[in-house]
Amino acid sequence: MVKYIVIILAISMIITSIANASEEGSVEKMKFSIVGNSTLGFSKIYVDGFGVNSNGFKLILRTYERHLETSYQPFLADIEYILVASGEQVVYSQKVEQITLSPGVEGAIVLEHHGNVALEEGKKYEGLAKVYIYREGVPEYYLTVRSNFTARNDAEITEVYGDSTGASATIKSTSMVPLDAKIIFTLKKGSRIVETREIDAPFIMSNDKEKTVNILWTNNLDEGTYMVSAILNTKDVNVNYDKIFNVDSRTVPKTLEPANQSGLSGGGSHSAPGFTIILPILAIIALVLIYNRRN
Repeated sequence: MVKYIVIILAISMIITSIANASEEGSVEKMKFSIVGNSTLGFSKIYVDGFGVNSNGFKLILRTYERHLETSYQPFLADIEYILVASGEQVVYSQKVEQITLSPGVEGAIVLEHHGNVALEEGKKYEGLAKVYIYREGVPEYYLTVRSNFTARNDAEITEVYGDSTGASATIKSTSMVPLDAKIIFTLKKGSRIVETREIDAPFIMSNDKEKTVNILWTNNLDEGTYMVSAILNTKDVNVNYDKIFNVDSRTVPKTLEPANQSGLSGGGSHSAPGFTIILPILAIIALVLIYNRRN
C-alpha cells in the first residue's frame, strides 16, 4: 500500500513540474511578442550593417527573417548615437526616440544620423549605436553596434560659373571636420592658360549650408570661348569642376577714346561747344568798341 502511495506522489510531482515549466516558457515568449489583428509576430530585429565616418552614422536594420520568410510586426525603437574620442571621452551623444520599424522592402530600414559636433582632422574616433525596443510602452536595451574611423576633410563643388569679369564656385562640405582648403581657378582659352587665381575655401562643415566664393579676372575678357576649372585642394581631397562659357561682343565693355591735350576726345580739329559761342560774341564787342571810338 505504501509503495503505491509513493508512486502516486512521484507522478504528481512530475506533472506539477512540467506544468510550471510550460507556464514560465509562455511568459517569456509573450514578453517578446506583439499581438496584431490576427497574427502573432515577434519584435525581433537584425543589424545588416553599421558604419560611421566624418559625415555621420548609417545603420541598416532588418525586421525580416530570411530563412523562415517571416516579417515581424511593426514596433517602436529608440536609437542612441554616441561618438567617443581616443581616451574614452564622449564628444557627442544623442538619442532619437520612437522610430517606427516597419517591414518595408524585405524588412530593411536604413537610418542615417549626422552629429552636430566639430571633429578634429586626423583624430581617431569610435561610433556606437545603442538600440532600445519598446516593451509594453517602455524602451528596453536590445543591442549595441560600433565602428571606428579617422576624421577627414571632405567636400564637393556643386556649381561653377564664369563670365567676362570673373568666376565663382559653390562648395558643399560633407564632413564634420571644418573645411581647410584652397580653391584654384584656372582660366583657359583653347589650350592656352589665360590666368590662374587662388582663394581660401569657406570654413564650413556638413551641417552648414553650401557657400559660394567669387574671384575677379585681372582684365576683362575679350570675345571668345573660355573654360574655367575650379579645383578644391585639401590634404585628403582633390575635386575638379570644369565649366565652359562664351563671351560675346555685347558683354565686352567698350574702351573709351583717349583724351587729347585740350581734354577733348578724338582729334584736335573738334572745338569745344563753349568756345564756339564765346568767339563770335567777343568779335561783336570788339566791333562795337571800335565804332564808338570813331564817333
